[in-house]
Amino acid sequence: MSDSASEPASEPLPRRTSRATFDQLFAEGAQALADGSYGIQEVPTEGDRRWGVSALLRPNSRAAASLETLAREAAAVAGDGHWLTGAVGNSHLTMRALEYPRDDVGDDDPCVARYADALRAAAVGVRPLTFEVTGLTLTRLSVMACALPLDEAADRLSAAYAQALGPDAWLEKEFHREIWYLNLVHFAAAVRDPQRLIGWVAERRRVSPIRLHVTEVEIAAWRFTGTGMTPRRLAATALVLA
Repeated sequence: MSDSASEPASEPLPRRTSRATFDQLFAEGAQALADGSYGIQEVPTEGDRRWGVSALLRPNSRAAASLETLAREAAAVAGDGHWLTGAVGNSHLTMRALEYPRDDVGDDDPCVARYADALRAAAVGVRPLTFEVTGLTLTRLSVMACALPLDEAADRLSAAYAQALGPDAWLEKEFHREIWYLNLVHFAAAVRDPQRLIGWVAERRRVSPIRLHVTEVEIAAWRFTGTGMTPRRLAATALVLA
C-alpha cells in the first residue's frame, strides 16, 4: 500500500478536502530531504507493514498518462534507482489497506473473496468517482500528487466499505485517512540533489488541474517489477451510472 497521513480515531471519518495536510507533508518531506533523514523504500517481504492487499482506485487512461509524465519528470530530478509508482500500470489511489504483505495470496484466497463481497455490497448505487489532481507535495518517502474529490461519493464509499468489511476492517480500524493522493515516485536510493528536488516540487505545489475519473474499485496484491511496485488484480467491482 502507499504511505498515508493518518491519525488516531475511534470511528471512520470523511477525508478532508483541506490542503493543510498536504502542506504539512511538504514541510516534513522538505526537511527530511534537506537533513538526509528521508526514507529509502525496500522491496517488501512477508511480515512487513506496507504493500499488502489493498482496495485501490485506478485513474482513467488520460489522467494516468498525465500523471506518468509528472512522475518521470520527478524521477529525472531525483536521480537513478527510485520507484516509478506513478507509471501508468502502477498509478492508484489507495482507498483502504486490508492486510500486511504475505506470499500466499491466490485467486481463490478466502480473505480476498470476503473483501470482494464487501466491496460489491458497499458499491451498490455508487456512481463513478471524480477527483482533481491540483498539485504535488513531498513526503519523507515520496513525491506525491494531491487529489481532491469533487463530491462526497469517494468518502462515502470508503466509509461504507469499512462498515461492510466488518472484522476484516481490522488493519485501519484505529485510524482514518485524511487525504486522497497518488504517489508518483518512491525514494529507493539516494536522492541526487535534495535541494533541487525540493525546489522542483515547490514550483509544482499548484498545477493545472488534472481531472481523474474512477469507474471501478480493485482489490489487488503487490509485486515488485524492478522499477517499482505493480498491483496484481485479484477482484474488482464496477461503479455504474444510475
